[in-house]
Parts: sequence; C-alpha cells; structure tokens
Amino acid sequence: QTNKIYAMKVLKKASLILHLKDAEHTKTERQILEEVRHPFIVDLYFAFQTKEKLFLLLTFAAGGELFSYLQKEKMFDEDTAMFYLCEIFLALEHLHSLGIIYRDLKPENILLDHEGHTLLTDFGLSKVSVETKTLCGSLEYMAPEIILTDTIHNITYDKLVDYWSFGILCHDLLTGKTPFNGNNHKKVMDAILKKKLILPNYLTTSAKNLIIRLLRKNPAVRLGSKKGAEEVKTHIFFRKINWNKVYNKEIIPPIIPIVNDPEDLSNFNSQFTKMSTDSIMIDSISATSLNNSGLVSENNGINSINSSRYDLFRGFSYVADLGL
Repeated sequence: QTNKIYAMKVLKKASLILHLKDAEHTKTERQILEEVRHPFIVDLYFAFQTKEKLFLLLTFAAGGELFSYLQKEKMFDEDTAMFYLCEIFLALEHLHSLGIIYRDLKPENILLDHEGHTLLTDFGLSKVSVETKTLCGSLEYMAPEIILTDTIHNITYDKLVDYWSFGILCHDLLTGKTPFNGNNHKKVMDAILKKKLILPNYLTTSAKNLIIRLLRKNPAVRLGSKKGAEEVKTHIFFRKINWNKVYNKEIIPPIIPIVNDPEDLSNFNSQFTKMSTDSIMIDSISATSLNNSGLVSENNGINSINSSRYDLFRGFSYVADLGL
C-alpha cells in the first residue's frame, strides 16, 4: 500500500534453536533496532514470525555495501574516507548514548542508501551494557581487551572497543587493509595484542595521529577514554568538519551509487541477489495469516514446535510507529 521497498532479513528458527547464542543475538538485534532511530542506522519497520522463520523488515539501502566500493577503489583518499568516518562515528556516538556497544564495525556492515549516505546495519553482536566480557566480533577489527576476555576471566570491556574498531576502519579506508594480520586466527590475535603499529608514509600527520591514538592497546589511554565522543570529534583530523551539517546530511557524498529504479539490486553481490526466494514465500503463505493491521498472526503452527522453544521468540513481532 505504501509502495515502499524494504530489505527482508530471514532467519530459520530450527537453526537458532540449535545454536541458542544465535537466538540471543537475534533477539538482541530486534530489541536494539526497535529502540534506535538515527539518520545513519537502518530502521526496523516490521518484525514478524511464521512457524519456521523469523522476519525483520529493514531500510533498503540501494547503494550496497561500503566494502564493495572499497574493493573497487583499493583505498579511499582522505576526503572520501573522512565523509564515511564522520557519518559512522555519529551512529556509534548515538548507540553509546543509549548504552549500546556495537562490537561489529567493519565495511561489510556499512551500507549506502540511494544518495550515498551511510547506514550501519547488523546488530546481532551488539550489547546493551556499560561493561561486558563476551568474546565476539570480526577478528581483524577486534580490540585487544575483547581477545583478553578469552584468557583472563575477570577482565571486562566497554564502549572503547568500538573506538578501537573505528581506528581499524580509519586504517582500512585510508590504506585498503587492516593493520594487524596473520594467516590464521592465532597469529591475527597475537598481532593485535603484541605487534607495534606501523603506518605508511603517505598518510597525513593528522590521519596518523588519529589512528595511533585510537589504536592504543591500553583502553585507559585510548582516544575517547577521557571525554568520550567529543575527544574524537575535536581531533585535528576532523578540524574542517561541521558535525551538524554531517548529521543533517548537508554534505554531498563522494560516491553516488548508480540506482536505476527503486528495486535495483545491481549494487549488491549477485551471489546473494540470485538466491531463490521461493522457500521464503511458500513458508510465509502456508504457515501464516494476516490480521487486520497487516501483521502476521502467530497462532498458526505453534504445536509443531516445543512450547518452551517457541517461548524463545515470544514477543518478536513489531510494527514501527513511523507514520506508514
């Protein structure tokens, strides 16, 4: 009725039931997305479930992943990188203001809308907590203190792990690679914990300083540890930035995605866009019915799932109050 295009995230209940940690991640993502509203974070419009699957209807970002553009360009010039870093940092700042640690920052989780502005997505690893001690995240972007939680049982970490990941993102966008690497997980973790940061000479002095201060292995002296987001936003690297203009999307994006029509999927990897949706539609039709408000009734198929397991997903349904 609205002619609005959504992105649909579909998860199989059977898989989530077998891996309860994944079920918790899914519930966390659903809860966080309900709470968060920000220009540079995907919106959750609807959540519903069938007998077999969970569905999240999210903002459709027609521009695809920032990762794809970085792959094509190899690396970004400083002005281009700065644009994306500014928008994403405002998204992180907002999450932190709500007590949410993101924990999975990387180019694959940064989408572009049809105008080229960023949208942070994938909140399955996020955590609503001042301090936590779970080992999770994408390894090359993982802060030292997260790695140490696996060996030092009384160690905790906070939002400063996102500042570390932001520093890795800075390095990745400006050089085309992450600074701590290895040919297996152990070597990557050892590099993060022990390797000295070496930056290429072609980076500007201010860019080097920003990355060095964000990638301090001791979080107590990391940029942002004293005054939070303001320490980063007032760093000399961002000296020319008007943060209000960034928030209001008054800065013209450096890359304008080619989007030929509202349903254009050409900016996404064909490996995913060519996947069949038949099983999704068949399951939706056979297992559900719609109530008067257009939401999926959850009364069908409950008997086919153990009631205690079904309780895992109780209260999952949601419709946003966005004037749709």
